[in-house]
Amino acid sequence: MAAATTAPDTDRVATTTSGKAAGDSPPADDQRLAPVPLDEVPEVAAAMERLGIAPFRPTGLTGHPGRNDNWSGPTADGRQVFVKRLNTASPGAGDRFERMRAFERTRKRAARALSWQAPALLGADRETLVLVFDGLTDAVTGTALADDGRFDPALARRAGQALGELHSLPSDGVPTPATGSVAGAAHDERITGRLAALSLDTYISGSGAELDAWALLQHDRKVREALADLATRSAAAPRTPLHGDLRLDQFLLVDEVLYLTDWEEFRLGDPAADAGGFVGQWLYRAATRMFTELDPETSHLAEDAHQSLVDSGERQLDAVRPRITAFWQGYRTARPEVGAGFGARVMAYAGWHLFDRMLAAALFGHRVSAVQRGTAGVGRNALLNPAGFAESLGLVEDPETRTEPHAPAGTTCTQDAPNNLREER
Repeated sequence: MAAATTAPDTDRVATTTSGKAAGDSPPADDQRLAPVPLDEVPEVAAAMERLGIAPFRPTGLTGHPGRNDNWSGPTADGRQVFVKRLNTASPGAGDRFERMRAFERTRKRAARALSWQAPALLGADRETLVLVFDGLTDAVTGTALADDGRFDPALARRAGQALGELHSLPSDGVPTPATGSVAGAAHDERITGRLAALSLDTYISGSGAELDAWALLQHDRKVREALADLATRSAAAPRTPLHGDLRLDQFLLVDEVLYLTDWEEFRLGDPAADAGGFVGQWLYRAATRMFTELDPETSHLAEDAHQSLVDSGERQLDAVRPRITAFWQGYRTARPEVGAGFGARVMAYAGWHLFDRMLAAALFGHRVSAVQRGTAGVGRNALLNPAGFAESLGLVEDPETRTEPHAPAGTTCTQDAPNNLREER
């Protein structure tokens, strides 16, 4: 694919259950938008002037899909920059602004040189919530690399090392979540509340698929219990600096230099939430392909369909396992001491990621598809048996205890696929 000038803080197209924008599409040429005309937002030029940054050239600007207005292009003095203006009407916008500034301060205090970079924050204007970053030219997102087969185990190991280094940064001065909260979408108050009941507003405004998805979760007692258990274990875990919204499209590759971007959710929390986000992305890819490659022409009988799912699941898990294992090895190189139960928590968060993807897709559909239901079923199995999944993928705290890779029971969702999200009233 032709590389494009990419915004350092990639906003996404859809909205996740945590309120963040979501999606795996890179900000390539076909996703660029005409940005909001600068004469309609004079506060942007005023903020850049206050920050001592030259104004944009009047031509050559692009924007990217997302919840925040943004502009990418050259300034009058020839510098490539990316400007983001947080939506002042959005709840928590001021907190997100301060978290991005906190990350910039924290990374400058790293005890040793980092193996990765982040786009430099050139200036931040509190009055307008405008932030100006160095622009990145010819950047390719991790999602695009994965789609092209170029996110290989070597790059996955570098990503793991980068995350381990992030989690080893000094914690003083890093924003702290509200008392009693746990970083991670599975424990967002909006999520835990909806697991019990939907508000009248949510029920009235929700799509058919969204209501269907929440009903599946609300009626699944084992999933609710597993999430509560994860919240308890995660709250008791040592807190480190977190990215807070780690996905493949937050990684950018520029001339073989690895960048990690988008620091709106930077805070202290359980590092397993970040690692689970990365593992969950690969598990989601495997699970989706497992169901979409099922051939109805050769799988019209129940026993044939079952065996086809088993075979497909094994193939797809084998395809992503080297990347997940390499990521884990890189992570442990940078952060050797992770504590007991870390791998299982990572896997539980990865399992929740598949539910999160189902909920995000449900916002725009009239029903939950069989593929979405089956993919969430794989996440369910990971959430209910995180230790088994962790061992299968090599996510063990003590490398000497690792056994040969194997698929844990239910890994490929074959026992009841694709209807293993059963109602348990």
